[in-house]
Amino acid sequence: MSTGRVHGISRRERVGLFLHRGLDRWLSPLGVWVFRRSKGGIAGPFKVDALLLTTRGRRSGRERTVVLQFFPDGDAMLLAAANDGGASHPGWYFNLVATPDARVEVKGRTIPVRAEELAPDEAAAAWPRIVERDHNYERYARAAGGRSIPILRLVPTDGGG
Repeated sequence: MSTGRVHGISRRERVGLFLHRGLDRWLSPLGVWVFRRSKGGIAGPFKVDALLLTTRGRRSGRERTVVLQFFPDGDAMLLAAANDGGASHPGWYFNLVATPDARVEVKGRTIPVRAEELAPDEAAAAWPRIVERDHNYERYARAAGGRSIPILRLVPTDGGG
């Protein structure tokens, strides 16, 4: 008898993640607009730390802005490139690898940052803190089917505005 599980997640979880990724793609511009208008306050009821990340497109050279959950790390911020459990890393990850200088908007402030990917041992140490803060990341890791989920640290490069 088949359980309908692939990569340790149920068919229902797979469909949910597929829909979530699709909605993220289609609603991203609206999310950025709402985030800016509320100065990040829209994330409050969801009890998550969220930011706007603006990167330079690795192929287009154009600015790309997305809403992402982050995990505080002292003055820095950690991002998990989980892509909602997708088979590949998210576009913003590839943009940061190509051009690590970016900017974030957090709580109404714009902060220039430089991205650095955590070494495997650092990422392994950070992962339990990420999963403790948001249990969905454990499901994303299962859904990714063995794809390693990179963790990046965004380090402020000056005081910001």
